[in-house]
Amino acid sequence: SGAEWRLLYGGRSRGSMPFLEEIEKLGADGDRVTVVAQDEAGHPDVAAALTGLAPDTAVYCCGPEPLMDAVAAALPEGHPLHLERFSASAGDAAGPGSGAFEVELRRSGRTVPVAAGQSVLAAVRAATPHVAYSCEQGFCGTCQQRVLEGEIDHRDDLLTDDERCDSMLICVSRCRGGRLVLDL
Repeated sequence: SGAEWRLLYGGRSRGSMPFLEEIEKLGADGDRVTVVAQDEAGHPDVAAALTGLAPDTAVYCCGPEPLMDAVAAALPEGHPLHLERFSASAGDAAGPGSGAFEVELRRSGRTVPVAAGQSVLAAVRAATPHVAYSCEQGFCGTCQQRVLEGEIDHRDDLLTDDERCDSMLICVSRCRGGRLVLDL
């Protein structure tokens, strides 16, 4: 697409880094790819790598929690940041504040009950089996749905603040009140 991009690829050792040859070939035409093997150079300096980014430059990060924490800390508040975790964060659909509520599926005209401890995804799929999903842990985004009414209890780490205004990941997020209306 001609978009400018850079990749900082880190790992414990070159031998443990999947697709290293292919990734290095992607960057063969300049300074787009920086490879940092921990056994050779220590941890990547993410603060230096992120210095001077334009305010609207999206940053994508996948890796262990300490790396993602360092990336988030190096960016100004509100900078576009997209995280993909190796595992789901501590929030889950059966945690505190997991009481029962109902979900109206506006386009289909159905209303489904969501039991305490049950995910919105499970309740919705019982009534509408075609709803897409994948990880069921709140980090892939496949089950993202638009919310038309109701107060969302976000329990994911994927959605941006803007996306959280009118959508939710129905595999982990819940309702802060008694009712949600989804655009389904």
